[in-house]
Amino acid sequence: MKHKLTIIILVVLAAVSLFETRAQDKRWLSYEPATVELQGRLIVQWKYGPPNFGEQPKTDQRVKVPILVLTKPVNVRGTPGDAHNAISVEGAKRIQLTFANVGTDYKGLIGKDVVVRGTLFHAFSGHHYTDVVMDASSIELKQRGRTGAAHHR
Repeated sequence: MKHKLTIIILVVLAAVSLFETRAQDKRWLSYEPATVELQGRLIVQWKYGPPNFGEQPKTDQRVKVPILVLTKPVNVRGTPGDAHNAISVEGAKRIQLTFANVGTDYKGLIGKDVVVRGTLFHAFSGHHYTDVVMDASSIELKQRGRTGAAHHR
């Protein structure tokens, strides 16, 4: 009887520990104007673009889309009342990058682990291929030994 009780207690403690770890991992990031830093591998995917974004593949343009494949998935909390950023997203693993305000040439970083800083927004047009998009203000090669997936600045 004592062994059964001990096993039950250990199973309950392990379950509670697992739940607490998952709860701690569910950190929430915010949409713009908050600046965030994300880590992951930079890839480029070919997607269908204008005029029909894949509805007419024979006539639609093919566009290169920079994507950050995150080291760890992130959650982004929606902003109530914001026309574009009201929707929360849980467990985002891929984030499209835009470089609207940066003259950064990211091509030398494709296939490498990088750190990207910028602001997040929710996809709102056919040009957005992931639920969450980042307007990158900087991108650099990840330094060895640097850990973590995301944080606010």
